[in-house]
Amino acid sequence: MRLSRMRARCALALLALAGCDNRQLQPIDPTVSQAFEVDARGSTATVDLLFVIDDSFSMQDEQESLRREIPQLVRDLTSPPLGDDGAPQWNAAESLRVAVVTSNMGTTGFPQDTDRVGSACAENDFLGDDGVPRDCGSGLVSAWEAGQDVDAFVDRIAACGDVGSSGCGLEQPLLSAVSALGQAGFPREDALLAVVVMSDEEDCSMMDPAGFFAGSEEGPKLNQLCYTAQHHLVPVTTIVESLVADRDPADIIFAALVGLPEALTGDRYDAMLTDPAMNYVLDDGSLGVLPACERPEPDGSVGTAAPGRRYVETARALGGLVASICAASYRPAIDELTRRIGGRVKGICTTRELQPDELGSVRCSVRETLPPGMTCDDLVARTFVERDMDGNTICTVAQAVGDTTAGWFYDTSDATCAKISYTEGVEPPVEVGVTLSCLSRVEESVDPGSPAGP
Repeated sequence: MRLSRMRARCALALLALAGCDNRQLQPIDPTVSQAFEVDARGSTATVDLLFVIDDSFSMQDEQESLRREIPQLVRDLTSPPLGDDGAPQWNAAESLRVAVVTSNMGTTGFPQDTDRVGSACAENDFLGDDGVPRDCGSGLVSAWEAGQDVDAFVDRIAACGDVGSSGCGLEQPLLSAVSALGQAGFPREDALLAVVVMSDEEDCSMMDPAGFFAGSEEGPKLNQLCYTAQHHLVPVTTIVESLVADRDPADIIFAALVGLPEALTGDRYDAMLTDPAMNYVLDDGSLGVLPACERPEPDGSVGTAAPGRRYVETARALGGLVASICAASYRPAIDELTRRIGGRVKGICTTRELQPDELGSVRCSVRETLPPGMTCDDLVARTFVERDMDGNTICTVAQAVGDTTAGWFYDTSDATCAKISYTEGVEPPVEVGVTLSCLSRVEESVDPGSPAGP
């Protein structure tokens, strides 16, 4: 469930700020003040996107569904949609890098009889694509900078999403994602990294291929080892640590389109992992387990997807998004992913100039709506205020002025975009909703026909 952000505008409500913020602020001057409220968050203008796409034989229709949504994702990041107030919902990204890899890691280099694992798993000395990004016509990483032709960039990325359907049937998308990092200068150190994984099978990233293949299982029985022999797989904690590496975890957004009942799409991880459809129940079908969901295909057949528990666990560790690969349309999931990325693209510029006092303090309140399980005490410079209608905790953040060195401050370093920024170590996690409520001095309008006054 996506956290709802408080976006009710109180513009032109001269004395109504209490309706937006429980902290009582008196107008600077009741005759020339306005109250306004915006979403605020400090971040970056550079975004690196990594798509990890299952290229096994059952994925053609799902790949096409994803390719249809990629252009809108890129366009919304480079030219953000407008909100109800007519303002962009986030600042435009100024620089994008996109890499596309497949789930095909072969048998991670462990030779096997092709009659057992299939010829696709034997390619490249049993390494498959080995997490190497696909060449989309401009090298292993496609780049776009503000001012360049976004349509040509969109077309190139969408075409690169056609990864085929002849990859190894032992999908290892999480290991492929980790392997892609660091190749061809991707990702950049200062960029927000978004990792998007799509697969209709459970992640089978191998840590111990010799142990995994020690038996004689074939066909669906071999696939079942991805569920019954997970002690031979790379632990999810290791995957997460490798994805984060030296980055701030707040600068990573993880999303997975995987086997999941559609009604559970979002970030209710406990509900996902305890849902009966997400249990591993061995079956003689092609998946090796009972599916978590089904999807009608254009040819009249019914596609199925295995429970993607390892993806859910990865998302839980990173505060990510999990959506059902069985959904008829991926637009809602991609829109939510775009909002999450967009919310981290730079800070939202304040809509009106503020007037700092001699200490640099401005008449504003910054409030944060925390996700379930997080408290104000978990974060620096926060104070509990209340719980919202959904039971989520709301905190205020200290303003870093005077003797207070940790918190938020009015950042005027960019003359074109005055915004609220956070001091180092105080930045909110990506899943936290942030709202700024302020009083701003404006020019008083004077009726030309009225007396000028004493």
